[in-house]
Amino acid sequence: MTTAPVKPEDVAKTRDGSYVVLRVRENGRLIKARHSATNTVWHLVPRAGTWVRL
Repeated sequence: MTTAPVKPEDVAKTRDGSYVVLRVRENGRLIKARHSATNTVWHLVPRAGTWVRL
């Protein structure tokens, strides 16, 4: 859920899997996270009630 504040090491759920939060920026509106399965790093933003990749 994107309404709760996230912090490093939290897990963000998206349509394509789970991401481990590495860094939180822009007061929680932008996070840098690592995909749990592929280990790729993405920036995620909240959109339509979920996190989406930039």
